[in-house]
Amino acid sequence: METHMLNRHPACAASCQPPCFSGRPLPAPAPASSCSAPHPLLAAMRGECTAALRTQRMPTMRNEEYRFTDITPILQTVPRLAEGAPADVEAEARQHPLEGACARVVVVDGAVDPALCNLGSLPDGVYLGPLAGAPAELVSAHLGRQARERGSPFALLNGAVAHDVACLLLPEGVELKAHVHVLYLSTGAAGAASTSAPRLLVVLGAGASATLVEEFAGAGDAGAYFCNAVAEIVLGEDACLVHGYVQLEARAALHMKATLVAQAARSSYRQLEARLGGRLSRQDLGVEQGGEATDTVLRSFLLAGEAQLHDLHSKLHLQHPAGTAAQLHKCIVAAASGRGVFDGNVRVERLAQKTDAAQLSRNLLLVPRATVNVKPNLQIVADDVKCTHGAAISDLEESQLFYLQARGVDNATARRVLVYSFGAEVTAELPGADLRARIQAAVNQTLAAVVPLTDEALAAS
Repeated sequence: METHMLNRHPACAASCQPPCFSGRPLPAPAPASSCSAPHPLLAAMRGECTAALRTQRMPTMRNEEYRFTDITPILQTVPRLAEGAPADVEAEARQHPLEGACARVVVVDGAVDPALCNLGSLPDGVYLGPLAGAPAELVSAHLGRQARERGSPFALLNGAVAHDVACLLLPEGVELKAHVHVLYLSTGAAGAASTSAPRLLVVLGAGASATLVEEFAGAGDAGAYFCNAVAEIVLGEDACLVHGYVQLEARAALHMKATLVAQAARSSYRQLEARLGGRLSRQDLGVEQGGEATDTVLRSFLLAGEAQLHDLHSKLHLQHPAGTAAQLHKCIVAAASGRGVFDGNVRVERLAQKTDAAQLSRNLLLVPRATVNVKPNLQIVADDVKCTHGAAISDLEESQLFYLQARGVDNATARRVLVYSFGAEVTAELPGADLRARIQAAVNQTLAAVVPLTDEALAAS
């Protein structure tokens, strides 16, 4: 496969156009009005990411981190920004409620749409909304920093073309009693695959706490599009964030997501991931434990059906004493043309004594020739730690089937119950019965052809 440089064409350099993506100019990050200048912080981030991109090559399957993930469909996409929200995007947003949310931000094709947002009654000092109204000093300290230091080429690509940033900023000691919903809608473009670059910045001050749910979906008959998202999260000392990430993109969509987390001492970060949509999707998850007694929990459920590939690459870096980390990855591949990929890297540095870290990957292959590539990786430099990891790739366990059959459940029904409830260990923790219902509907649609749904299985799920 040819390696593509993310560099400027000579013609582009002469006209000060954006750098090139796979030999093509990047889509111009046009602001809402062609006459208005971009926000100064956004312009600075674009310039820094554009400069960083000049030193990058787009990865191929020759690169270890992309060994099992062919991004050719993305490289073949002609970059084209979506041309504005369709008239029915408001109706589409109403199809994605989140029960119990205290506030909601709707991001359409990478830009916050104020008309669709509902900020509710947030505590004093909390900011939720677009970059334009965010406190500049706080944003400037964090925007783009993690992506530049340890982001993938796709994270830099997002920074080079992003035209807005959704921000959730909590001052010290503030606790949000209810969850915040950030809904990303991609509308696509007639006759061509459109590109959007949604971006989120979350900063929690010392002792602050919140629950955040990111949900990605296609608007109406969006068709093919490329959503390249980034979330940068900064947690102060003793801060706590529960982070839901739900990907229900259109079936023809291409979805890349970078989640970069920096944790201070005694902070807690918990990610709950459910990824079911899109033709090709990948999350690059990077967590840095930057202080002692820091807690990280990562729980993921991925379901790959016909011609779907879902990839999770995670890097968890423990650098201080008494840290804890627990990662659970669960994946079902339900079609011969489906593939799941997991590369989980946990590194425990010499100073991270008394660390307690565990990693487990469980994978179900429901049909012949279904494929999952699993690479758990635990690197321990410290000598006084408790660390475990493991991986299982199989059909359903006989002991689980026997347990149900011993209680009068026939074999076929037992298989249905176990398959349909496989991801519930993760998805049941997500807030909102309506959100969980949307996830279950997507699960049912993917599995129905392989494991026909029954009332018993539906009740169990």
